[in-house]
Amino acid sequence: MPVRSYIREHYRNEQRGICAYCKNPISFNTAGNAHVEHIVPKSLHIDFIFEEKNLCVICADCNTIKRDQETLGSIPNTLAPSRTQNTRRRYPRSSNAFLIVHPHFDEWDQHIIKFGVRYTDRSEKGAFTIKACKLNRFFHKNFDVDESFLDDSEIMGMMSKWIDSKSSMQKTEVLLKLADSLSKMNL
Repeated sequence: MPVRSYIREHYRNEQRGICAYCKNPISFNTAGNAHVEHIVPKSLHIDFIFEEKNLCVICADCNTIKRDQETLGSIPNTLAPSRTQNTRRRYPRSSNAFLIVHPHFDEWDQHIIKFGVRYTDRSEKGAFTIKACKLNRFFHKNFDVDESFLDDSEIMGMMSKWIDSKSSMQKTEVLLKLADSLSKMNL
C-alpha cells in the first residue's frame, strides 16, 4: 500500500470518517473526498511534511479552500541550522501555537458551534477556522446571504445557551426558540 493511501486510511479511521474542519462526512472508499491534509502547509514548512501531528484528512471542499494558508501563529525559521547541533525547528506540541482549530490539540466543539450547515465561532481559533475554510460557504454560494445573517448575535446566544444547558428540558426549550427564529428567516 502506498504511503499516502496508508496515511489516508489511518486518519479516516481515527477521525471516524469526518472532516477535521467542517465535520461533514468524508469518503471511506475513494480519495476524491478524503484528502490528506498538512495542517501546517508543506509548501511553507517542508520539515513538517511527515510529522504525525501535522496530518489529518479533510473533505475536498475544505482542501480546495484552505490550501496553503498559514496556520501557525509564527513562521519558524527552518533555514538556519546550527553547525554544532541539529536545531531543526520542532513541530509545536501545544494548541496555543496555532491559529486554526488543530484536530490533534483542540476540542473542535470548544471553538465552533455547528447547527445544520451554519457555523458560529466560540473563540478566535473558531473564527479563524471558519474563515480559512469558508465553512459558511453554503450560504454564500447558494443564498447570497450577507454577513449580518452569519453574525446574528441572537442565534449565536441561543446556540451557546443550548450547549451550556444542563437538562434535556432546557435544551428542548432552546431548540424550539431557535427553530422558530430560523423559520422566520425562511431557512
